[in-house]
Amino acid sequence: MNEPEKVDISLDGISTRIELAAGMAGGKKEFAKKIGISESQLYRYLSGDRDLKAAVALRMAKESGVNLMWLLTGEGPKTVSEAHQAAKIDEESIHDEYAFIPGYNIQVSAGHGALAESETISRKLAFRRKWLKFKGLHEKNLVVVFAKGDSMEPTISDNDTIMVDTSNNSPQDGRMYVIRVDGHLVVKRTSLVPGQGVLLISDNKDYPPNLVKFDTSNPDLEVIGRVVWVGKDF
Repeated sequence: MNEPEKVDISLDGISTRIELAAGMAGGKKEFAKKIGISESQLYRYLSGDRDLKAAVALRMAKESGVNLMWLLTGEGPKTVSEAHQAAKIDEESIHDEYAFIPGYNIQVSAGHGALAESETISRKLAFRRKWLKFKGLHEKNLVVVFAKGDSMEPTISDNDTIMVDTSNNSPQDGRMYVIRVDGHLVVKRTSLVPGQGVLLISDNKDYPPNLVKFDTSNPDLEVIGRVVWVGKDF
């Protein structure tokens, strides 16, 4: 078992860090003036004769540019700029590993049809880039929406989250797609019927199939994209 990292909160350790902070602020005399205490008070902090108050520690950190956590414990980056840089590196590493897919507050019906209420991004879901690559998916083409209804049970349940690949909008047999029909968004499996159109099929057999004819001149009939992932609550 690894030993827990030791935090230097001893008087000697704090005194050393206060002295370093004073040097970064232009010296002890200037430092005392900036933080609003007398030189004698500062020397008492340096000698350990006086406990360091939170308000004074905050002023010390602010006026010297050191990281407050480092000043108090010796942990973490020494300066605020180093802390910001470390945070930036952490954020960049997260974005290197994860893609953040936009989620929209839109209900896609897995029933008789639901109107799109909003197209404003309401959240983002993180997916590993390696997984997306394995699935042959591209971040820029993906969106996340909510399912509503029970017609796609047990595959998709009410309030499940679904991810849609908007670049894949040519219906294929057996695949699930989000489709706009007469102003409503639905999620259905598709089956091509040559010369007639596309059969929209529910996984729940209580819902009969619906044959639709795709017409490029009809703006209310459009394949939005293929369902490539379903997130379920248990």
